[in-house]
Amino acid sequence: MMCATLATLCGCGGSGTKRAAEAPIRVVGRVEQLSDGAISFDWSGVYIDIRFKGSYLAIELSDTKRNYFNLILDGVPQEKFISEGDRTTVVLFNNPEAEGEHHIRIQKATEAEQGRVTLHSLTTDGRFLATDHLKRPLHIEYYGDSLTCGYGTESKSGSEPFLPETENCCYSYAAVTAAHFDADYNLVSHSGRGLVRNYGDSLSLSAFETTMSGRALRLYDEEVGSAWDFQSSSYRPDAIVITLSTNDFSTSPHPAPEAFVAGYKKLISTLRESWGNDQLPVLCVVHSPAAVACVSEMVKEIPYTAMADISWGVYNRTTDLGASEHPNRYGQEKMAAVVIEALTTLTCW
Repeated sequence: MMCATLATLCGCGGSGTKRAAEAPIRVVGRVEQLSDGAISFDWSGVYIDIRFKGSYLAIELSDTKRNYFNLILDGVPQEKFISEGDRTTVVLFNNPEAEGEHHIRIQKATEAEQGRVTLHSLTTDGRFLATDHLKRPLHIEYYGDSLTCGYGTESKSGSEPFLPETENCCYSYAAVTAAHFDADYNLVSHSGRGLVRNYGDSLSLSAFETTMSGRALRLYDEEVGSAWDFQSSSYRPDAIVITLSTNDFSTSPHPAPEAFVAGYKKLISTLRESWGNDQLPVLCVVHSPAAVACVSEMVKEIPYTAMADISWGVYNRTTDLGASEHPNRYGQEKMAAVVIEALTTLTCW
C-alpha cells in the first residue's frame, strides 16, 4: 500500500538515510542549501524528483506554518499531504509487495505566505537512484499573482472563501502551459500583489518592496533582503511569462498607465540583466482590461516580447470560477490555451 502519513521522527537512520543535499534528488525552483545539508524554500510550485529502488520512502520536513504538497507516484497523482511542525516524517511510499524502481515527485502546492519548508533528509530501505535524466529540454519562469499561484483551482464555486487546501499551483495556467511544452518551470508569484500596486492599496503606487517587482529577485518570497543568486542557479529559463495587472487595476486608485508601463519595462530589463540574456523571450499576459491597451503598445517597443490577452471572454465567469471568483482548474486550462498560442508564436517552440 502506498501512503503519505505524518509522524514524529524517532531515530530514523542507517545507510538508507541521506541528508537532502547529499541525495541524488532533483530540485526545481528557488531553494537554499543550508549548512547542515538541508534545503529550504517558500515559493509556490517548487518540486522535487526522487528516484529509489526499494519498498519504502520517507522524508523529514520542518514547516514554519502549514503547507499542502502534491504527490505523484510513478506518474500517477496521489492524495495531497500536509507539511506542518518541526522535524516530522512523511512516509511517501510503503509497500513491501511493490519493491522495485520508483519515481516520486513532491511539489509545494500552496504559496509562500502559508510557510517556509525545510527538507532535512530522505530515507529508503533500498537505495537512491540518479535523477539527472529527468531534466526537461526547456524551462519557463513565471512571475505573477494569485492566478499563477493557482488560488482556488480546486474550489467548487466562486462564492467559496479562500482555503489553503483548495489552492493548487499544479492546476494553474503556468503548469498546464509548461506541460504542453514538456518544460520544467518555477513560479515567482504571490496572491494580491501587483506590478506597481497591490490589491486594495489606498495609494496609486504601492511601496516597491511589497510589489511583485520588489519580490522578483528574492530567494524567499517572505524575506526582505534575501537575494536569489541568478548566476549560480541550477536552472536557466528559456522564456519568462509575466502575468501581472489584475491587482494593479482591480480597485481604485489605479496607477497611471505611464507609471504601470515604466514599471513593466523596468521589470523586464531587470530580469534579462539578472539572467544575462538581453534576448530572453518575455510573454506579458494581461488579465485586466484596463491594462490591455498600454501593454499592447509597450511590447511593440521591446524586442523579443509579446502579449497574451486573457482579460475577457476566455473563461466562463460562472461555471469556471473557484474561491473568491478566481478561475478554477477548468478556467485555468482555458487561459493556458491562449498563453500556449502566444508563447508558441513568440518562441517558435
